[in-house]
Amino acid sequence: TQYGFSLEKSFNISISDVNEIPTLDPINSQTICYTTAAQNVALTGISAGPETAQTTTITATSSNNNLFQNITATKTGSSGNISYRVRSGASGTATITVTVKDNGGTDNTGVDTYSRTFVITVNPLPVITIAANIGTNTTASGTEVSKGETLQLTATGGVSYVWAAHSSIISGQNTATLTVRPRETTTYTVTATNGSGCTDTQTFTVTVVEDYAKVKATNILSPNGDGYNDKWMIDNIDFYPNNEVKIFDKSGRPIYSKKGYDNSWDGTLNGTALSEGTYYFVLDFGTARPKFKGFITVVREN
Repeated sequence: TQYGFSLEKSFNISISDVNEIPTLDPINSQTICYTTAAQNVALTGISAGPETAQTTTITATSSNNNLFQNITATKTGSSGNISYRVRSGASGTATITVTVKDNGGTDNTGVDTYSRTFVITVNPLPVITIAANIGTNTTASGTEVSKGETLQLTATGGVSYVWAAHSSIISGQNTATLTVRPRETTTYTVTATNGSGCTDTQTFTVTVVEDYAKVKATNILSPNGDGYNDKWMIDNIDFYPNNEVKIFDKSGRPIYSKKGYDNSWDGTLNGTALSEGTYYFVLDFGTARPKFKGFITVVREN
């Protein structure tokens, strides 16, 4: 003291352990397209902190319960996993809170929990519809046309489209509108992508009826080499190859015949040009099948 005296006093110091905060590495947000498949998010860096002898548990909660059918958290050692399944037809966003808790307690202001958040975004799939420009008995999934007809199938619901390859496609395989001429009943499949980059597929069946309604023969033949009516044409005959054509003059004399007619007759008889006039044809598709009759007028320039 100021007078040269000293004073001694003894006291006890009690040191109590304070539980330190658990750890969990940052979690990246996730954006997916709607799916019914289970999804997983990996977790790392799970620990009780410096107290390595402690044990930990992990939980996950969502800010949007309408988005998920279920969501669970599991761990093994310092790694873990968030598993979730999207509710049927749902889309939107949810903030997921992942909490690690150790068994060290909170005495003496100790901390036994630590949380991190991340966002899950579920984008909807495109809603695809397909419509045909012609046909009968049309539904959302198909239509019916006569054999030989050309039709257009137009898809909507996306920003880009890819149609599955098929031999009957004429054009438009990578566009919304596909032009086709099916020889037989055919199911067409389109994959559409929406603005979020999500894809889905839709099918449309074109039922082909073999009713001969689109088999039509021209009645004018002017074989002058100008590219018009130089051959006797029968529309859509290529789809009915089992045919036989016979052509006669006015007196009934046969002047031309061909099985499997292919639009090749040019108004000649054994290589010699026929004179102008009217000729008659029979188009036969076989037993118990239609037979067409008509006339052909041959016109020649003088």
